Amino acid sequence: MESKNKEEEEEADLAKQLFEKNNDEISQPKFQSAAGVKEPKDDAVELPSELADPKVMEFLRILDEYRLKCEDEGNYEEAERASSQLDNLRQQETKRQLKAITARQIAERQDIQIAHNMQFAEFNSAWDKYLDEYDQMSQQYIKQMTERHSQELRNFQESLHQKMLDKPPKFSRELLEWRRRQHMLAKQKNYTEAQKIKGIADMMEAKERGRLDNDWQSVFATKESKYRSQQQSELNALLKRIEVRRKQHLTQRNLDSTRLLQRNRNVQSVLTSKQATEKRLAKDDIKTKMSRPRNGVFGSTALVDKF
Repeated sequence: MESKNKEEEEEADLAKQLFEKNNDEISQPKFQSAAGVKEPKDDAVELPSELADPKVMEFLRILDEYRLKCEDEGNYEEAERASSQLDNLRQQETKRQLKAITARQIAERQDIQIAHNMQFAEFNSAWDKYLDEYDQMSQQYIKQMTERHSQELRNFQESLHQKMLDKPPKFSRELLEWRRRQHMLAKQKNYTEAQKIKGIADMMEAKERGRLDNDWQSVFATKESKYRSQQQSELNALLKRIEVRRKQHLTQRNLDSTRLLQRNRNVQSVLTSKQATEKRLAKDDIKTKMSRPRNGVFGSTALVDKF
């Protein structure tokens, strides 16, 4: 358990180092490569070699031959020192190769994550642009309807006003009787009396016209209010359709975002599983190479098994 925790700490430190090193150096082609697009890798950050160091392997072979020679000659103290050096060197080379594999796997995961981050940023940018265009179009619709309503209201007001002008006033019978007497006196050339009657009729007509105007203004206001209410209902219906549609867009965006994030988690999970298998096989391969030189057997693999 302690060895596993140590390995996780080393991997975390290595990941941090690689991230800091690669953060400002990973270019667009590498993003595309991580996403599956083949591009030249000239600008890729160089990772340590996972292959066995030929010089180290040669030195191991020579050192093991020396150990065997000392053993054959009975020089066991020197054979012990050679064996200890062999173990230390095998341990260092094993650790170096495993660290190189870990570095490469971390870089792979970082490339996938960076590619996903770019994809997610593009996804959000596209949605932001779409919603911005939708909002602009909605404002245009609202403006067009408001302008149309304003013009229609003016036309309605003018039409009502014209009807008021065209419609003859409906005076009372009393006023009409005073006017009849006025005209009759005038025809009889009784102008003095006709003038008196006309004064009375004029005052009565003024009062009745005022009352008729007030009644008409009340009717005018009622009809205008009803017309405005109809226009407001039409505008509210438009605003509701816009809001409902926008909520549908946001719901779809959240759904697409969830799917995109889940797809990334799936990709990362598959990659992690694949890398775990790859690293396990690599450990077996390294153990075999470290314990078997080209012309003989190095000896115990206990130190290699630690990794």
